[in-house]
Amino acid sequence: MGLKQQLSLDVNKAREWYELPVAERNARNNALIDEKILQWKFMVRRSRKKPLPGLAGFHVVFFHIPKTGGTTLDYLTAKNYRIDYVYQVNAPAMDEHITGLFKNQKMFRTLMGHYELNDYFYQLLDRKKMAHFTMLREPVSRVISYYDYLRTSENHPKHDIAKDMSLEEFIQHPEIDEMPNGQAHRILGLLRKGAWLHDKRSEDELLADAKHQLEHRFSLFGLTEMYDAFLVMAQRCLGWQDVFYQRMNASREKTDKSTIPAAVMDKIKTINAVDVGLYDFAKELFQQRAEQLGITEDKVARYRDSNREYVQLLDWHQE
Repeated sequence: MGLKQQLSLDVNKAREWYELPVAERNARNNALIDEKILQWKFMVRRSRKKPLPGLAGFHVVFFHIPKTGGTTLDYLTAKNYRIDYVYQVNAPAMDEHITGLFKNQKMFRTLMGHYELNDYFYQLLDRKKMAHFTMLREPVSRVISYYDYLRTSENHPKHDIAKDMSLEEFIQHPEIDEMPNGQAHRILGLLRKGAWLHDKRSEDELLADAKHQLEHRFSLFGLTEMYDAFLVMAQRCLGWQDVFYQRMNASREKTDKSTIPAAVMDKIKTINAVDVGLYDFAKELFQQRAEQLGITEDKVARYRDSNREYVQLLDWHQE
């Protein structure tokens, strides 16, 4: 079968895929991830090998949750793999251009974008194993950052909805798609088209499932608030050679948290209770994993100093 015919079949299968119930798509992708995922214990073992072996036989998938520092991480990911191995595209645009996932009859090795658990591309992964990683952020800060971003990003589809809203109006508006619990819902495949509204699980059950998803179906993960520690972890586990960066895609205007009424802050936490619980769990687990790898505050501080020198070098022409 020729590539053109094969890709035509994949487009048809993608249409059929999205006709399946969300729960079935999530279950099928979870089964596939369980089969292909490089578990954390594997990452720990490989981090101890000298020299660090490559990931040539594996897919590398960055599951980018919006407003977690992911645009910068897109850039860092791309720097560490051959450019002709890397493909960045957000779903659902990916589903409209299935052919773009392939080059020389093989799927791109490194994929990154705004995904959700039930996206079709997981079914197309053609390598035996996958390094799967993501980044989470403290939920209140992420909601405020998303609010600032939508209000100031004129090209974003939600800009006209958000531009004149108060924060309190924003967090309760039905067309703002990252609420409630946007991080947990995304990794559980419940975000798009309000699938979470039809899910029968309680908040406690959703939290338990989100914890399991993060711990067992991602090879590693980071936290925006511990960004530099995660990059040291990625260097150890993924073999990244270049982990120097400047921040990208930051909101042009930032809401001062001290000006937000306590009642609104409490409402954000209440609405996003599953994300709050997931983040608390993730923070503890991330610290445990950093200790496993011997990533100390002193080592992170040394890396941060080096990165500061890198940024100064890039900015020399502005002085």
